[in-house]
Amino acid sequence: MTTPKPTPETLPTPASAAEAKLGGTEILISTVLRGGVFLSGGVTLLGVVLLFIQQRGQPLGDVTKVPYPHTLGAVFTGVGHGSAIAIIMLGLLLLIATPVTRIAVSILAFANERDWRYVGITTVVLVILLISFLLGKAG
Repeated sequence: MTTPKPTPETLPTPASAAEAKLGGTEILISTVLRGGVFLSGGVTLLGVVLLFIQQRGQPLGDVTKVPYPHTLGAVFTGVGHGSAIAIIMLGLLLLIATPVTRIAVSILAFANERDWRYVGITTVVLVILLISFLLGKAG
């Protein structure tokens, strides 16, 4: 038995250039999100392991009495000095920065697609998010 010869009606239609570009954008955004979560988890895990190494032989005690860095400068200074708590905080900051980075990448992707409506909408979302960070810090 022979298989019938494919005709133009039976062949799958190739994706349009717009669909291909959209698929590339979705892959880029998912890569940013996945990478941010893995990076954050790795840094946080490194900090936890370092905390147990630094505290080996000592009771961890009450965690409310441990000095935590409260500013970005203090986090980076603590990381530079090898502070386990500062490294854990850096991991948490990376986790918070992941969706913000995703929004910024979306703006660039929409601009690349010349979809100016979504560039504007996404820019407004990013500005609102950044303002909320600043107001949260002030309050």
